[in-house]
Amino acid sequence: MSLIQPLPDCSLDIVGDIHGEIDALNALLRHLGYDEMGRHPENRRLVFVGDFVDRGVDSPAVVRRIGQLTDNGHLAILGNHELNLLNNDPKDGAGWFFERQREREKHRYLQYKIATDKEKEEIIHYLNTLPVALENKNLRIIHAAWLPEKIELIRKLGDMDAKTAFSQLRQKARAEEKNQAWYADYQKEHAFYHQHNRDEHFAMPYLPAVGAYDLYHGNAHPMRAVSCGTEKAADKPFYAAGRWRFVTRDTWWDNYEDDIPVVIGHYWRQWDFYKNNNQLFSEPPNHWLGKKKNVFCIDFSIGALWKTRLPQSSFVPEQFRLCAFRLPEKVLIFHNGETVPTQGFQAA
Repeated sequence: MSLIQPLPDCSLDIVGDIHGEIDALNALLRHLGYDEMGRHPENRRLVFVGDFVDRGVDSPAVVRRIGQLTDNGHLAILGNHELNLLNNDPKDGAGWFFERQREREKHRYLQYKIATDKEKEEIIHYLNTLPVALENKNLRIIHAAWLPEKIELIRKLGDMDAKTAFSQLRQKARAEEKNQAWYADYQKEHAFYHQHNRDEHFAMPYLPAVGAYDLYHGNAHPMRAVSCGTEKAADKPFYAAGRWRFVTRDTWWDNYEDDIPVVIGHYWRQWDFYKNNNQLFSEPPNHWLGKKKNVFCIDFSIGALWKTRLPQSSFVPEQFRLCAFRLPEKVLIFHNGETVPTQGFQAA
Protein backbone atom coordinates (compact mmCIF):
# COMPACT_ATOMS: atom_id res chain seq x y z
CA MET A 1 0.00 0.00 0.00
CA SER A 2 1.05 3.61 -0.41
CA LEU A 3 1.95 5.44 2.80
CA ILE A 4 0.52 8.68 1.36
CA GLN A 5 -3.05 8.13 0.26
CA PRO A 6 -5.78 10.24 -1.39
CA LEU A 7 -8.17 12.26 0.72
CA PRO A 8 -11.78 12.39 -0.49
CA ASP A 9 -13.15 15.78 -1.44
CA CYS A 10 -16.12 15.88 0.95
CA SER A 11 -17.20 17.35 4.29
CA LEU A 12 -14.78 16.22 6.99
CA ASP A 13 -14.50 16.01 10.76
CA ILE A 14 -10.79 15.73 11.56
CA VAL A 15 -10.15 14.37 15.06
CA GLY A 16 -7.03 15.24 17.04
CA ASP A 17 -4.78 13.08 19.23
CA ILE A 18 -6.84 10.78 21.50
CA HIS A 19 -4.22 8.99 23.65
CA GLY A 20 -6.45 6.24 24.99
CA GLU A 21 -9.28 8.50 26.22
CA ILE A 22 -12.20 6.40 25.01
CA ASP A 23 -14.89 8.31 26.92
CA ALA A 24 -13.80 11.61 25.40
CA LEU A 25 -13.81 10.02 21.93
CA ASN A 26 -17.33 8.64 22.33
CA ALA A 27 -18.58 11.98 23.67
CA LEU A 28 -17.02 13.84 20.75
CA LEU A 29 -18.56 11.50 18.20
CA ARG A 30 -21.99 12.06 19.73
CA HIS A 31 -21.58 15.85 19.60
CA LEU A 32 -20.47 15.54 15.96
CA GLY A 33 -23.66 13.62 15.13
CA TYR A 34 -22.31 10.13 14.36
CA ASP A 35 -24.20 7.02 15.39
CA GLU A 36 -22.63 3.79 16.69
CA MET A 37 -21.99 2.57 13.15
CA GLY A 38 -20.30 5.83 12.20
CA ARG A 39 -23.18 7.07 10.07
CA HIS A 40 -23.84 10.78 9.82
CA PRO A 41 -27.09 12.35 8.54
CA GLU A 42 -25.04 14.65 6.29
CA ASN A 43 -22.75 11.83 5.07
CA ARG A 44 -19.67 13.43 6.61
CA ARG A 45 -16.36 11.56 6.91
CA LEU A 46 -14.14 11.25 9.95
CA VAL A 47 -10.35 11.52 9.74
CA PHE A 48 -8.15 10.61 12.73
CA VAL A 49 -4.71 12.27 12.78
CA GLY A 50 -2.90 9.64 14.86
CA ASP A 51 -1.71 9.17 18.45
CA PHE A 52 -4.67 7.00 19.32
CA VAL A 53 -2.75 5.27 22.11
CA ASP A 54 -0.67 5.64 25.31
CA ARG A 55 -1.21 7.40 28.65
CA GLY A 56 -5.03 7.28 28.70
CA VAL A 57 -7.39 4.79 30.32
CA ASP A 58 -8.14 2.41 27.43
CA SER A 59 -5.94 2.44 24.34
CA PRO A 60 -7.23 -0.96 23.10
CA ALA A 61 -10.81 0.38 23.09
CA VAL A 62 -9.77 3.48 21.15
CA VAL A 63 -8.00 1.45 18.47
CA ARG A 64 -10.93 -0.94 18.28
CA ARG A 65 -13.39 1.95 17.85
CA ILE A 66 -11.30 3.62 15.16
CA GLY A 67 -10.97 0.28 13.40
CA GLN A 68 -14.76 -0.10 13.37
CA LEU A 69 -15.13 3.38 11.91
CA THR A 70 -12.50 2.91 9.19
CA ASP A 71 -14.16 -0.40 8.28
CA ASN A 72 -17.25 1.74 7.58
CA GLY A 73 -15.50 4.19 5.27
CA HIS A 74 -13.82 6.67 7.62
CA LEU A 75 -10.09 7.43 7.54
CA ALA A 76 -7.10 7.39 9.88
CA ILE A 77 -3.35 8.00 9.71
CA LEU A 78 -0.51 6.97 12.00
CA GLY A 79 1.04 9.18 14.65
CA ASN A 80 4.47 8.82 16.21
CA HIS A 81 3.06 6.76 19.10
CA GLU A 82 1.63 4.18 16.70
CA LEU A 83 4.86 4.05 14.69
CA ASN A 84 6.86 3.44 17.86
CA LEU A 85 4.43 0.72 18.90
CA LEU A 86 4.71 -0.97 15.51
CA ASN A 87 8.49 -0.98 15.80
CA ASN A 88 8.71 -2.30 19.37
CA ASP A 89 10.06 1.00 20.70
CA PRO A 90 7.76 2.05 23.58
CA LYS A 91 7.08 5.69 24.27
CA ASP A 92 6.17 7.13 27.63
CA GLY A 93 2.72 5.86 28.61
CA ALA A 94 2.94 2.63 26.61
CA GLY A 95 2.94 0.25 29.58
CA TRP A 96 -0.58 -0.84 28.61
CA PHE A 97 1.15 -2.68 25.72
CA PHE A 98 4.78 -3.18 26.82
CA GLU A 99 5.23 -4.97 30.12
CA ARG A 100 8.79 -3.65 30.46
CA GLN A 101 7.36 -0.11 30.73
CA ARG A 102 4.92 -0.69 33.56
CA GLU A 103 7.18 -0.52 36.58
CA ARG A 104 8.56 2.91 35.70
CA GLU A 105 5.09 4.22 34.85
CA LYS A 106 3.11 2.88 37.79
CA HIS A 107 3.09 6.19 39.65
CA ARG A 108 1.78 8.19 36.68
CA TYR A 109 -0.62 6.18 34.53
CA LEU A 110 -2.61 4.59 37.30
CA GLN A 111 -5.68 3.37 35.50
CA TYR A 112 -4.88 2.24 31.98
CA LYS A 113 -6.28 -1.04 30.72
CA ILE A 114 -3.62 -3.66 29.95
CA ALA A 115 -3.99 -5.18 26.48
CA THR A 116 -4.38 -8.93 26.18
CA ASP A 117 -2.11 -10.89 23.85
CA LYS A 118 -4.98 -11.22 21.39
CA GLU A 119 -5.64 -7.48 21.49
CA LYS A 120 -1.95 -6.76 20.91
CA GLU A 121 -1.91 -8.96 17.83
CA GLU A 122 -5.06 -7.33 16.45
CA ILE A 123 -3.78 -3.81 17.17
CA ILE A 124 -0.46 -4.38 15.41
CA HIS A 125 -2.20 -5.90 12.39
CA TYR A 126 -4.65 -3.00 12.13
CA LEU A 127 -2.16 -0.19 12.62
CA ASN A 128 0.06 -1.64 9.93
CA THR A 129 -2.72 -1.12 7.37
CA LEU A 130 -2.75 2.68 7.87
CA PRO A 131 -0.91 5.41 5.92
CA VAL A 132 1.07 8.32 7.36
CA ALA A 133 -0.58 11.09 5.32
CA LEU A 134 -3.68 11.98 3.30
CA GLU A 135 -3.94 14.61 0.60
CA ASN A 136 -6.05 16.09 -2.16
CA LYS A 137 -5.68 19.25 -4.23
CA ASN A 138 -7.19 21.37 -1.45
CA LEU A 139 -5.95 19.85 1.83
CA ARG A 140 -3.12 17.87 3.45
CA ILE A 141 -3.42 15.90 6.68
CA ILE A 142 -0.39 14.55 8.55
CA HIS A 143 0.36 13.90 12.20
CA ALA A 144 3.09 16.48 12.82
CA ALA A 145 4.77 18.14 9.82
CA TRP A 146 4.27 18.42 6.08
CA LEU A 147 7.92 18.57 4.97
CA PRO A 148 7.96 18.42 1.16
CA GLU A 149 11.40 16.81 0.80
CA LYS A 150 10.57 14.11 3.36
CA ILE A 151 7.16 13.53 1.79
CA GLU A 152 8.78 12.88 -1.58
CA LEU A 153 11.21 10.38 -0.04
CA ILE A 154 8.25 8.53 1.49
CA ARG A 155 6.44 8.53 -1.87
CA LYS A 156 9.48 6.90 -3.46
CA LEU A 157 9.15 3.93 -1.11
CA GLY A 158 6.20 2.81 -3.24
CA ASP A 159 3.87 0.13 -1.90
CA MET A 160 5.13 -0.78 1.56
CA ASP A 161 3.52 -1.18 4.97
CA ALA A 162 4.45 1.29 7.69
CA LYS A 163 6.35 -1.17 9.90
CA THR A 164 8.60 -2.34 7.09
CA ALA A 165 9.20 1.18 5.78
CA PHE A 166 9.98 2.61 9.22
CA SER A 167 12.40 -0.21 10.00
CA GLN A 168 14.26 0.12 6.69
CA LEU A 169 14.63 3.88 7.07
CA ARG A 170 15.85 3.48 10.64
CA GLN A 171 18.45 0.92 9.59
CA LYS A 172 19.72 3.29 6.90
CA ALA A 173 20.02 6.18 9.36
CA ARG A 174 21.83 4.01 11.89
CA ALA A 175 24.25 2.69 9.29
CA GLU A 176 25.27 6.23 8.43
CA GLU A 177 25.46 7.66 11.96
CA LYS A 178 28.99 6.38 12.48
CA ASN A 179 30.21 8.76 9.77
CA GLN A 180 28.98 11.85 11.62
CA ALA A 181 31.52 14.18 13.25
CA TRP A 182 29.79 14.01 16.64
CA TYR A 183 29.53 10.22 16.83
CA ALA A 184 32.60 9.48 19.01
CA ASP A 185 31.58 12.16 21.51
CA TYR A 186 28.04 10.81 21.50
CA GLN A 187 29.28 7.35 22.46
CA LYS A 188 31.18 8.81 25.43
CA GLU A 189 28.28 10.96 26.63
CA HIS A 190 25.79 8.16 26.19
CA ALA A 191 27.94 5.62 28.04
CA PHE A 192 28.48 7.93 31.02
CA TYR A 193 25.00 9.44 31.41
CA HIS A 194 22.62 6.83 30.00
CA GLN A 195 21.90 5.33 33.43
CA HIS A 196 20.59 8.72 34.58
CA ASN A 197 18.47 9.51 31.53
CA ARG A 198 15.18 8.59 33.21
CA ASP A 199 16.02 10.06 36.62
CA GLU A 200 14.12 13.33 36.87
CA HIS A 201 16.05 14.33 39.99
CA PHE A 202 19.53 13.90 38.51
CA ALA A 203 21.43 17.15 37.83
CA MET A 204 21.77 16.45 34.11
CA PRO A 205 24.26 18.69 32.25
CA TYR A 206 23.74 19.67 28.64
CA LEU A 207 25.07 16.91 26.36
CA PRO A 208 25.79 18.46 22.95
CA ALA A 209 26.67 15.21 21.19
CA VAL A 210 23.51 13.48 22.46
CA GLY A 211 21.59 16.49 21.18
CA ALA A 212 23.33 16.20 17.80
CA TYR A 213 22.44 12.50 17.73
CA ASP A 214 18.77 13.27 18.38
CA LEU A 215 18.69 16.00 15.72
CA TYR A 216 20.33 13.69 13.20
CA HIS A 217 17.88 10.84 13.73
CA GLY A 218 14.92 13.18 13.64
CA ASN A 219 16.01 14.55 10.28
CA ALA A 220 17.59 11.49 8.63
CA HIS A 221 14.46 9.33 9.04
CA PRO A 222 11.69 10.76 6.81
CA MET A 223 8.80 8.98 8.56
CA ARG A 224 10.03 10.08 11.94
CA ALA A 225 10.42 13.65 10.69
CA VAL A 226 6.83 13.95 9.45
CA SER A 227 5.35 12.17 12.47
CA CYS A 228 7.41 14.04 15.11
CA GLY A 229 8.12 17.35 13.39
CA THR A 230 11.29 19.40 13.11
CA GLU A 231 13.50 20.06 16.11
CA LYS A 232 16.26 22.39 17.24
CA ALA A 233 18.87 22.34 20.00
CA ALA A 234 17.40 23.23 23.38
CA ASP A 235 18.92 26.05 25.43
CA LYS A 236 19.34 23.67 28.36
CA PRO A 237 18.40 20.08 29.19
CA PHE A 238 14.82 19.48 30.27
CA TYR A 239 12.88 16.48 31.53
CA ALA A 240 9.76 15.54 29.59
CA ALA A 241 7.75 12.40 28.87
CA GLY A 242 9.92 10.23 31.08
CA ARG A 243 13.47 11.20 30.04
CA TRP A 244 16.01 14.00 29.75
CA ARG A 245 15.98 15.85 26.43
CA PHE A 246 18.46 18.11 24.65
CA VAL A 247 16.44 19.10 21.60
CA THR A 248 13.07 20.81 21.45
CA ARG A 249 10.27 21.13 18.92
CA ASP A 250 10.48 23.81 16.26
CA THR A 251 7.77 25.69 14.36
CA TRP A 252 8.11 24.18 10.88
CA TRP A 253 4.90 25.95 9.80
CA ASP A 254 6.71 29.29 9.84
CA ASN A 255 8.69 28.02 6.84
CA TYR A 256 5.83 26.29 5.03
CA GLU A 257 5.62 27.90 1.58
CA ASP A 258 2.87 25.93 -0.18
CA ASP A 259 -0.63 27.28 -0.67
CA ILE A 260 -2.40 24.02 0.21
CA PRO A 261 -3.63 24.07 3.85
CA VAL A 262 -2.35 21.46 6.33
CA VAL A 263 -4.08 20.03 9.40
CA ILE A 264 -1.89 18.43 12.08
CA GLY A 265 -2.02 17.13 15.65
CA HIS A 266 0.95 16.27 17.89
CA TYR A 267 1.86 19.62 19.44
CA TRP A 268 -0.10 19.79 22.71
CA ARG A 269 -1.92 23.01 22.05
CA GLN A 270 -3.83 24.30 25.08
CA TRP A 271 -7.20 25.97 25.11
CA ASP A 272 -6.37 28.05 28.18
CA PHE A 273 -3.04 29.45 29.36
CA TYR A 274 -1.54 29.02 25.90
CA LYS A 275 1.04 31.79 26.29
CA ASN A 276 2.45 30.40 29.52
CA ASN A 277 2.34 26.67 28.92
CA ASN A 278 3.49 26.11 25.35
CA GLN A 279 6.17 28.28 23.84
CA LEU A 280 5.41 27.01 20.34
CA PHE A 281 2.17 28.94 20.17
CA SER A 282 1.99 32.69 20.61
CA GLU A 283 -1.29 32.75 18.67
CA PRO A 284 -4.66 32.24 20.39
CA PRO A 285 -5.70 28.57 20.33
CA ASN A 286 -8.37 28.93 17.64
CA HIS A 287 -6.05 30.71 15.18
CA TRP A 288 -4.37 29.36 12.08
CA LEU A 289 -0.57 29.16 12.08
CA GLY A 290 2.39 29.79 9.84
CA LYS A 291 3.81 32.23 7.35
CA LYS A 292 0.72 31.85 5.16
CA LYS A 293 -1.79 31.23 7.97
CA ASN A 294 -2.80 27.92 6.42
CA VAL A 295 -1.67 25.36 9.02
CA PHE A 296 -3.92 24.33 11.91
CA CYS A 297 -3.02 22.17 14.92
CA ILE A 298 -5.95 20.27 16.46
CA ASP A 299 -4.19 18.59 19.38
CA PHE A 300 -5.61 20.18 22.53
CA SER A 301 -3.76 18.03 25.08
CA ILE A 302 -6.30 15.35 25.94
CA GLY A 303 -3.18 13.19 26.33
CA ALA A 304 -2.54 14.94 29.65
CA LEU A 305 -5.95 14.10 31.11
CA TRP A 306 -4.24 11.36 33.15
CA LYS A 307 -2.82 14.11 35.40
CA THR A 308 -6.31 14.80 36.76
CA ARG A 309 -6.47 11.22 38.08
CA LEU A 310 -3.39 11.51 40.29
CA PRO A 311 -3.90 11.74 44.06
CA GLN A 312 -4.25 15.36 45.20
CA SER A 313 -4.03 16.59 41.61
CA SER A 314 -4.42 20.33 41.06
CA PHE A 315 -5.34 19.81 37.40
CA VAL A 316 -8.93 20.02 36.23
CA PRO A 317 -10.38 18.08 33.27
CA GLU A 318 -11.43 21.29 31.49
CA GLN A 319 -7.75 22.04 30.79
CA PHE A 320 -7.47 19.02 28.48
CA ARG A 321 -9.71 18.64 25.45
CA LEU A 322 -10.33 16.33 22.54
CA CYS A 323 -11.04 18.34 19.41
CA ALA A 324 -12.54 17.83 15.98
CA PHE A 325 -11.93 20.30 13.18
CA ARG A 326 -14.96 20.55 10.90
CA LEU A 327 -14.41 21.36 7.23
CA PRO A 328 -15.45 23.21 5.11
CA GLU A 329 -17.00 25.11 8.02
CA LYS A 330 -13.60 25.71 9.70
CA VAL A 331 -15.00 25.33 13.22
CA LEU A 332 -13.73 23.42 16.25
CA ILE A 333 -15.98 21.06 18.18
CA PHE A 334 -14.76 19.78 21.55
CA HIS A 335 -15.74 16.65 23.45
CA ASN A 336 -17.63 18.82 25.96
CA GLY A 337 -19.88 20.03 23.13
CA GLU A 338 -18.41 23.52 22.82
CA THR A 339 -18.19 24.86 19.26
CA VAL A 340 -15.74 27.63 18.34
CA PRO A 341 -14.94 29.15 14.92
CA THR A 342 -11.32 29.30 13.83
CA GLN A 343 -9.78 32.61 12.88
CA GLY A 344 -7.03 33.98 10.68
CA PHE A 345 -7.15 31.58 7.74
CA GLN A 346 -5.79 33.12 4.56
CA ALA A 347 -6.87 31.45 1.34
CA ALA A 348 -4.38 31.36 -1.52
